[in-house]
Amino acid sequence: MMQAYAGVRAAAPGHLVLYRVGEFYEVLGDDAAVVSRALGLQLTRRRQKDAPDVPMCGIPAGSADGMVARLLAAGHKVAISEQPPEPGGERPLRLLTPGTTVDDAVLAAGRPNILAVALAAGQSVGFAFVDLSTGETGTLMASLDGCGPALTRISPTEVLIACWPEGSEALAVAARSQGAPFSDLPAGAPDGAATAGTLATAYGEQWQETLQGFSPPELAALAALLLHIRSITGRLPEAPLLPRRAPFGDTLEIDAPTLRGLEVLSSASGAGGTLLTVIDRTVTAAGARLLTRQLAAPLTSPETIRRRLAMVRFLVGTPKVRVGCREALSSMPDALRACGRLAMGSGGPRDLAAVRDALRQATEAAAILTGTPDTPVPLAATARELAAAGQGACGELAATLARALVLVLPASAEAGGFIAEEHSRDLDEVRREVTSHTAAIEALQSRYAAETGVKALRVRANNAIGWHVEVPAGQAAALGSTFVLRQGLASTTRFTTSELDGLASALEAARERAVRLERAAFEDLRRRALAIRAELARICHAAAALDLVCGLAQAAAEYLWSEPELDEGTGLFIEDGRHPVAEPLLEGQGRTFEPNGCHMDEGRRLWLLTGPNMAGKSTFLRQVALIVLMAQIGSFVPARRARIGVVDKLFSRIGASDDLAAGRSTFMVEMLETAAILNQATPRSLVILDEVGRGTSTHDGLAIAQAAMEHLHDLGCRTLFSTHYHELADAAEAMPHAVCMAMDASAGRHGAVFSYRVVPGRAGRSYGLKVAALAGLPPAVLRRAEQLLAKHTGVPNPVEDHA
Repeated sequence: MMQAYAGVRAAAPGHLVLYRVGEFYEVLGDDAAVVSRALGLQLTRRRQKDAPDVPMCGIPAGSADGMVARLLAAGHKVAISEQPPEPGGERPLRLLTPGTTVDDAVLAAGRPNILAVALAAGQSVGFAFVDLSTGETGTLMASLDGCGPALTRISPTEVLIACWPEGSEALAVAARSQGAPFSDLPAGAPDGAATAGTLATAYGEQWQETLQGFSPPELAALAALLLHIRSITGRLPEAPLLPRRAPFGDTLEIDAPTLRGLEVLSSASGAGGTLLTVIDRTVTAAGARLLTRQLAAPLTSPETIRRRLAMVRFLVGTPKVRVGCREALSSMPDALRACGRLAMGSGGPRDLAAVRDALRQATEAAAILTGTPDTPVPLAATARELAAAGQGACGELAATLARALVLVLPASAEAGGFIAEEHSRDLDEVRREVTSHTAAIEALQSRYAAETGVKALRVRANNAIGWHVEVPAGQAAALGSTFVLRQGLASTTRFTTSELDGLASALEAARERAVRLERAAFEDLRRRALAIRAELARICHAAAALDLVCGLAQAAAEYLWSEPELDEGTGLFIEDGRHPVAEPLLEGQGRTFEPNGCHMDEGRRLWLLTGPNMAGKSTFLRQVALIVLMAQIGSFVPARRARIGVVDKLFSRIGASDDLAAGRSTFMVEMLETAAILNQATPRSLVILDEVGRGTSTHDGLAIAQAAMEHLHDLGCRTLFSTHYHELADAAEAMPHAVCMAMDASAGRHGAVFSYRVVPGRAGRSYGLKVAALAGLPPAVLRRAEQLLAKHTGVPNPVEDHA
């Protein structure tokens, strides 16, 4: 066994090997230590007769899917070695990586699972990416500086680097910031001949015309991606969807640190503290994946945004239509992933049923929209795309699948029993043979019992000896010479007859023919479904788009959000804006969120925001950025009114963190992120900066903060600049396009009271000692801090009620 295990490890380098032994998967050696830590399993040892003990941990076969999913989510590659189907046969081996799995038990339904390949060419990088579970494929080009936003737009589960750029760490920094595992592509970048051959195999001999307009780095990256998939899965996807080239500039550029800082898709406080959680009202897996992609890459075309807003506005105003569409879509299976499994050879009858049911529900949703008067033009176009589910080849396939499949389906096509009657004449004939042979065998029992006089005689079958005659051991002598002994047990004796053997052989042959015919029927249906995979994908994408706007309308109706206005200008006007995540959380605690506005124009395009900790500066900064982001995905926003000049790039630097893996301190990370903002921002960008310059000496920090503020002011982008350096207010007041704003701190009977209101002006004092007192610092420490502060500043700053 150890030799066989070593052979599996050699065949799957870099993978954690799970070796099936009975009802467990054993993990041995160095892999065992990794898996036990990752999954919290007990690390034991496998004893050997003539060799040292080997570290081991075990995974129960019944829990394997969930544990493999956890390993893949942690970035590990997994090789699963199954027991051979026949004694002495070869062990099946499955290779799984974070980006190549199509198994539903491993994938999160509402999140894309994207494998990306990056290939540097000079000062540019070509990206190719695929969600193998759905077949959706794309490419894009980016500059070295644009690698971060490009990867954020892709949102990969796994990144493979085919070729690193020379003399630049930009791609490495971008890949590391994603939080997804990345590594060198094992085979490296393909040459021209390998690229052409791979693309011809995948997309046909006319691939050059099919992929016209794609740059050489994109084509090479796409070929490298396909070659890697074949090396891992042993095949290329069948009937692949054509890749879509992502145009530059059609989406808002946003990098991974900004997404994390704004807590758009993930939050340190848990799953409930994200914008995605608040805004997601989708009812289909494809719709949820589309929303996730949109939040990572909002739109920049005002016209496109207005079209989506028109759909949301209509659905907000017509609850009956919205509810009807959501009900129809809620019963729609994930046909994109069903086709993905069918294309990779791992699909089963239930995937065919998913295609059938998705086409039916798409037709139902189309009927609801078509029967509604005054439907906006974009929704009418969506209805026409959905209606194709009941027409032409799609309609024929839906009708065929409805006739061909039984109601209750097995997961696998291997055992048969899923093709309905009257779909195949040959199968029906063979099934009649099976029924006839079964009836003949069952009739033998009563005849043999009558002939032998043994009333307890039974005709039975088991996996060990097949069909047999079973009688109590004490009555075995009553059977004549026609009965041949097969097996003697303590209480029963088993016999056979030539007649029973003949009928059993005929029955087994008929059953095998039935299984073969069912497998052939499945293969025919699978090929028919994949023959129109592109049409199916268009219908599924239309359904996902409808689910998206219905979900946005549902959230707008629930939260009483308002429709924003989008234009080509560089202004930003938000009246009584509210934080979309913080507001419902506060309301759940019985508290009210304090709204704040933000008015930025040519004379007020940089806001210097001062004020104490805990007064709401960071919340306000995030609030403005999130309202802009929501508006640019076509969502209503939490504000009384909002008029937004479309933003091309969104930058946010909020909070402090280090990068221990790269040996970078908190201050170095802050400077790297600030440098990226200052180097990449344009006059149409929105920049959110919080506490630039902390982490070093006061004088250094103040100098860096002021220089960064002046640079952004002169650049002309919209900037919210939050700081504790009150001295910056003097510099801001001297700038023609800047304005000083502050978080209101009113003096009350019990000292400072934070109202969470943004007001014109500058903070008159710091409240650090007040916050320290609220945090529970010892009274003696607070009194000493007062003395030192008065000594350094010459201004007393008492903290009331140290007790």
